[in-house]
Amino acid sequence: MIGKALELIEKGKLRLRVVDQFIWEEEFGKRAAKWREAVKMADYVRLRYIEKKTGRHYEEIQKCRIDTADAKKLTTGIEQKIGAAKIPLGFAGPVKIKGDHAKGEFFVPMATNEAALIAGANRGIKAINESGGITATVIMSGMARAPVLEAKYMKSASRICRLIESKGKLYKELKREAEKDSKVSKLVDIKTYQIGNKIWVRFVFDTGDSMGMNSATKYAANAVRILTEKHNLRLVTLSGNLCTDKKSAHVNVLEGRGKKVQTEVIIKRNIAKKLFKVDVEDIVKLHWIKNYQGSALSGTIAGFNANVANAIAAVFIATGQDAAQIVESASAFTYAELTDKGDLRFGASFPSIEVATIGGGCGFGTARECLEMLGCFGPGKRPGDNAKKLAEIIAAVATAQDLNLLAAQAHEYELADSHIKLARGK
Repeated sequence: MIGKALELIEKGKLRLRVVDQFIWEEEFGKRAAKWREAVKMADYVRLRYIEKKTGRHYEEIQKCRIDTADAKKLTTGIEQKIGAAKIPLGFAGPVKIKGDHAKGEFFVPMATNEAALIAGANRGIKAINESGGITATVIMSGMARAPVLEAKYMKSASRICRLIESKGKLYKELKREAEKDSKVSKLVDIKTYQIGNKIWVRFVFDTGDSMGMNSATKYAANAVRILTEKHNLRLVTLSGNLCTDKKSAHVNVLEGRGKKVQTEVIIKRNIAKKLFKVDVEDIVKLHWIKNYQGSALSGTIAGFNANVANAIAAVFIATGQDAAQIVESASAFTYAELTDKGDLRFGASFPSIEVATIGGGCGFGTARECLEMLGCFGPGKRPGDNAKKLAEIIAAVATAQDLNLLAAQAHEYELADSHIKLARGK
C-alpha cells in the first residue's frame, strides 16, 4: 500500500493531504478501529515522498512520532504530518508556590536547547524557596475575540456601541446567543471600539480549562449573527486584531487576555547576598535602569522585564501549549523594591498568559505527561481550575528566572561567564 500511495502521489493522482483517508479506505475498508494505523502509515508515506524529492534520508524524523489521531472524529491532528520534532527536556525545581490554585512544591518541565536557562531558573527558585516560597494569583480569566462590523453610517455605529455598552436588552441578547451552544464557556464582557462606521466588538469568554481561542471565535460568531441580521451591520471579519492574538499589544496589558497573573516574593537580604553575591540594592538599581529606562528607550510595549519569555517558552513547549502565544504571554512587568526591613520585594505582573490543560497539543505524548507531572492535566474539579494552576506555575518560574537573570547581570561579568561555562565547558 505504501508503494501504491507513493506512485499515485508522484503521478499527481493522490494529494499528500488526503493520504490518510486513501489508506484507510483502500487498505482497511473504512474500519474505525484502523484509522490510527492508517494515519501512521500516511505519515511514513509523506516522509518517503520528501526523501525521494530531496535525495536525503531523515532517520531521526522517522524514529520520532506522536500519535495525534482520533478514531472517533476521524481527525489526524496537524495536516500533512511526517513525524515529530525533538527538543531536550529538563526540569526546574521543585519550586514552592503559595497560589490560589497552585499550592505546594512543583517539579516544572522545561523544553529548551539553551544551556544555562534551567540552571538560572533553579538558582532563582532556590532563593525563593529559602525565602518561604512565592505567592501567585490569577486575578482575571478570559479569552477575547474581536470581530469587526461595518454600519452604513457613523452615527448608526455609535448607536450600536451605546446599546451594547449600556448592558441592556441588546447585550443580554448577544450573551444568550453567544452561550447557546456552550457547555462550559461563559461570556464575561463585551466592549466596543469605533472608528468611523466600523465597530470592533471585543467579546471576552471564560473558557474553563481550554485555552479557548476556537471557542471564543465560535461563540462570538453566534452573537455577531444577531447584529448582522437585526441591526443592518455587515461582518468585515471575525478577527479584527483587537483581540489581540499572537501579537504584542497594549490592549492585552490593559484588559488582560487568557490569565492575568500576579506574583510576589520577599527575598531576604542575607539570602540574596549568599546566593547571588550582590546586595539587594544592586538588583533594584539594575532593574530600574534596565527593565524600565532601557525598555522605554527601546520603545518596548509590554516587555518591561529581564527575559521572562525564555522560561515561558520552555514550559509552553514542554506542556503542548500554542507556542505562537508566547508573544503576548511574555508581556510582563517585573518589579523590584526594598521593603521597610531592607529586604527585596520582587515579583511580576503577567497580563496575558494563554494556556490550556485540555485540547490542542495538551493530550498527546510528552506534553500530557509533563502536565501530569504538574498535576494539571485535563479539566479541573471546577472549570478552569487546572488552567489557572498552570498559569500560576508558569508565572512563578518566569519570576524566578527574571530574579536570577537580574542578579547575574548585577554581578559584573557573571552572565557571560556562566553561559560560556555551561554551554561550552570552558
